Amino acid sequence: MEASVAGAPSMYRSPLAIASAIGACVGLLISAMLGVRQLASEQAEAAFQPTVAVVTLAPGTIRSELVYAGVVQAPQQATITSLSAGTLTSMAASVGDTVRSGDRLASITTEALPAQLRQAQADLIAAESRRALLGAGARSTDVDSARAVLTAAEAKLAQLLQPSATDVATARSALATAQSSLAANEVAIETNRALLLGAIGNACNLPPGQGIPVPCNGTEIPLPTAATDAIAGFLQSRSGDTRSDLGQRAVAVLQTNGNYRSALAGAEAAKQGATSASVKLDALLNPSASDVAAQRAQVQIARDSLENKANPYTDADIQAANATVARAAAQIAQMEATLARTSITAPFDGVVAQRLIEPGANVTTSTPLFVLMAKGVQVHVTLRDTDAASIKPGVAVEVRTPDAATPLSARVLTIAPIGDPRAHTVEVQIKAD
Repeated sequence: MEASVAGAPSMYRSPLAIASAIGACVGLLISAMLGVRQLASEQAEAAFQPTVAVVTLAPGTIRSELVYAGVVQAPQQATITSLSAGTLTSMAASVGDTVRSGDRLASITTEALPAQLRQAQADLIAAESRRALLGAGARSTDVDSARAVLTAAEAKLAQLLQPSATDVATARSALATAQSSLAANEVAIETNRALLLGAIGNACNLPPGQGIPVPCNGTEIPLPTAATDAIAGFLQSRSGDTRSDLGQRAVAVLQTNGNYRSALAGAEAAKQGATSASVKLDALLNPSASDVAAQRAQVQIARDSLENKANPYTDADIQAANATVARAAAQIAQMEATLARTSITAPFDGVVAQRLIEPGANVTTSTPLFVLMAKGVQVHVTLRDTDAASIKPGVAVEVRTPDAATPLSARVLTIAPIGDPRAHTVEVQIKAD
């Protein structure tokens, strides 16, 4: 065992003491290191810990934006025309002017309307006269005249179906007279033929060189025109000599030839007369079915005419006449009102967008004078159908235009109930506040 001197320092330490000292140092070092690590960990945790802000929740509006391009237009627009034709005398509004409903825009004078009014008044008088005539009913003179026509038609039909004895006797007598005339003319033909042949033979029975230019061989009677012209020329060459033997023979040929022609014509006329008389008698005794049917039709026509004359107008005719009078009166009232309204006024509040004509021009009811646009803004937008489902009328909208510094406040006015199934779009109208 090693002893130590008290009070005197010694450079010698026992092994046990050295080991104890080292152990103590190591222990202190480990403790210090553990303390440093814990402090660093605490500082790191403090450095990375987030700062949490505490707020109080309250109800609010969730804003959703849909951005679309649209077409800006006026909510109301109208092309102003005249109420009647005339001459434009003055214009009280210009482009850009603000007008109120009823303000005068222009004035016209009309020359045609008074004449048209007078014509309409004349038409009304005629319509009233027609209605009065319908109300008076049938006229006795018209009925009597139609009845007389029916009586005559029925009498003619009765005559066809059963002719009177007097008519039959008259027809038979006419036929007998015609046949007698035909027989007499046939006798006259034969007589004049013989006389003509005798005159021709007498003219041909002359010495050579003294003959009259008459065809003597194969003579055709009556003589043709060429032959009679030759005989007349022969007489003229003899200075119209009709007293000499040659002249008398030539004259006899011409006279008998003319008589023969007359007899032939008379016989032809008598023959036609006899044929006509025979046909009339036959028709009287044996009327054809077509003649009877035609006459029956005439009787029916006469009966219908009498019925129409006796009852000329139906209830429908009277109603139509009343309607015509009413239309004429309405037309007059309209023309009078139009004539009184020669001032052209604004139909609603707005701004004059266009002035399409100048004073002095002739206008009609279809001539455009002004284009009037109501104040305000309306936007036409085409939305996707999926977006349209999330909006409804009254929803607030902002409208931005390139020339406006601030957006316009607007609201959804209408949503089309039916969209485009192919494009999957819906039409929406937006109106500025």
